[in-house]
Amino acid sequence: MTRSLQILAAAALMGVAGSGWATSWSLDSGCGTSSGVTTCTTSGGISLTAQAYSTSTGTVAAPTTGTKFAAAQVTQNGTGYGLGVISTNEDNSSPNHTMDNSNGTDLIVLHFGSAINLSSILLGYTYNDADLTVMAYTGAGTPTISNNTTGSFTAGNGWTSVQNYFTAAGASSETDVAVTTNKDTTTYSSWWVISAYNSGFGGSGTGDALNDYVKLMTVAGSTKSSTGVPEPGSLALVGVGLLGLLGSVRRRNTAQRAALTA
Repeated sequence: MTRSLQILAAAALMGVAGSGWATSWSLDSGCGTSSGVTTCTTSGGISLTAQAYSTSTGTVAAPTTGTKFAAAQVTQNGTGYGLGVISTNEDNSSPNHTMDNSNGTDLIVLHFGSAINLSSILLGYTYNDADLTVMAYTGAGTPTISNNTTGSFTAGNGWTSVQNYFTAAGASSETDVAVTTNKDTTTYSSWWVISAYNSGFGGSGTGDALNDYVKLMTVAGSTKSSTGVPEPGSLALVGVGLLGLLGSVRRRNTAQRAALTA
């Protein structure tokens, strides 16, 4: 029994010290918006907030297309769809309530409580096409989105271009669900940008042929291993608890041997 407890305790504590762990966040339910910031359900002990920006400017009555990003509204329309974006010149009708690149470019900034590698994105609603640009902020401090253009998202400004995703052209069904998997397993950040595709971020112009309309339903990611990123506290408590139990067993065995030799 003592040997078994030693093995279990060591395994639990090694898990805390040496390995990352993966989790996912639902953007479909459990999200609430206040003062322009959308807070979604914490997962794996890591919080998640979302903010929207768009280069679509003006009003619904007089829409214009600008070159600089300004704050927009994160929107949810029922369950099973996910988060979209409504700019100042859009209403809440379909497909305007999506994150799109029609009459400007919409993006969503995801801020996680700890640095993660964003491993996959689930789209709950797509229309016409569903191309995406994904970037991570690896600079110092907090990234600035407002008043910046697509050309501002450069390495010199602290941005890492992670991946562009291209779906089959002409995916016109509003019930399409596309899963994109990040091939970059080395970039970790607490700030991630997911945008309707725009080659101005630095990608190929082939994705600009059709307007893209998408909603973000679920994102998944993992923490970095062996770097001091906090692991789940429950695992640490298991290791500590097992060590305490091991000490108790040892004390009891010592007392029993003393009684037999008395």
